[in-house]
Amino acid sequence: MNVKTAKTDPRVRRTRRILREALVSLILEKDYASISIKEITDRAEVAYITFFRHYNSMDELLMEVLEAGLAELLRHIETLAVKSEDPTIEAEGKLIFEYINQNSDLFQILLKSQSVARIRKSVIKNISTIFQNSCRPLRLSKSQIPVNIAGNHIATSLLALIEWWLENKTSPPPAQMGKIYKALIIDATIGAVASV
Repeated sequence: MNVKTAKTDPRVRRTRRILREALVSLILEKDYASISIKEITDRAEVAYITFFRHYNSMDELLMEVLEAGLAELLRHIETLAVKSEDPTIEAEGKLIFEYINQNSDLFQILLKSQSVARIRKSVIKNISTIFQNSCRPLRLSKSQIPVNIAGNHIATSLLALIEWWLENKTSPPPAQMGKIYKALIIDATIGAVASV
């Protein structure tokens, strides 16, 4: 299949979308390792052979699902991280948690499945790089804490906070999570970097 056709043909986009949605709904019901391609095609109401016109494997489909959602999250975080010296970090944290809430299925898959550990590591690395490049207090500090360690701390802490929040049924609300994110992760990390 021509890749260019896949990007422009609405039927191809629709089929890929319903296969992605079928996989997501199945992962939310049971472990990824126990899902079959037949279950995905049955859920999507497409022929079994149709799956292989679009994907070589379930892993390829899963990677597409996760990479698309995570690319959007990374763009969102990058936009907000540029403003990290602004006093509205709390509001930016709120926006991050609103985005997570709107895409909670994707993040439940990312955080609950052992099958996606490689993707999770990539996400941590990318979020860390965004903060290393965008957060001026981390870049300008003469601290003994290297900027790559501080960035990694922010990234892993943010994912851990998201995981906790999803496990607690997205409570407290995003506005309060924005305050927690700012105080617990951003302010604490910048304060630690500045004090060493």
